[in-house]
Amino acid sequence: MAKEIIDIGTVANDGTGDSPRAGGVKINANFTEVYAGLNIAPTTVSTATYTVLAADRILHVTRTATGACVVTIPMVLITSTFNLLIKDGGGNAGTNNITMVGEGGELIDGEASAVIKGDYDAINLYSDGTNIFIH
Repeated sequence: MAKEIIDIGTVANDGTGDSPRAGGVKINANFTEVYAGLNIAPTTVSTATYTVLAADRILHVTRTATGACVVTIPMVLITSTFNLLIKDGGGNAGTNNITMVGEGGELIDGEASAVIKGDYDAINLYSDGTNIFIH
């Protein structure tokens, strides 16, 4: 949803702007969107592969005996507002790495992939709308 703008009319009290009710509806819609964007509850990932969803802000990767995990970032999410924290849940060091890749081969900090190798390590990814970077 785009930001809802309340029409305040041309001059004060000229009757050309939104009614108080219509203004209140727009205010509620704006706050609903803002609060939804603040939802930072982590998504738990315990599979060998995971494709990032638009609502994901934090991934808590708790890999099971399946070993390594590949996290794919869809091209559609690579916008100037993309920001994702990926955290290793521990107990998976060694060969059970977490590898992040772009869906269309996008580079991450100039590389084909980024890797979390150590227990409890984390990586924060963000985008300028074209490229993915490590923060």
